Formats: sequence, C-alpha cells, structure tokens
Amino acid sequence: MGKKKEKHLKKLDKLKEVMHSMVDEEFTGHVKINFTQGGIGRIEKFEEILKEE
Repeated sequence: MGKKKEKHLKKLDKLKEVMHSMVDEEFTGHVKINFTQGGIGRIEKFEEILKEE
C-alpha cells in the first residue's frame, strides 16, 4: 500500500473516532467534508450554540 493511501486511511480512521465521540456527546449541528482527488481535504464542524432542553 502506498504512503498516500495510508495517509487517507489514517484520516478516515480519525474521522470515524471523532464522529463516534460526537454521537456520544449528542452533537447538534452538521459536518461538512471536502474531498480532494479522492482524499479528505478539509473537515468543518458547525455546532448549534443554543440548544433547547
């Protein structure tokens, strides 16, 4: 496996970890993922500041 592919897989693993933690923390908002040539280029997380409880 090439270094580029390894780097992409590490980013995907990290993204999965972050998303699992967001579910555990009951995240309210949205995530924007930009891909560049098949790999993750940028990830943005937008969270609601005021949540009704």
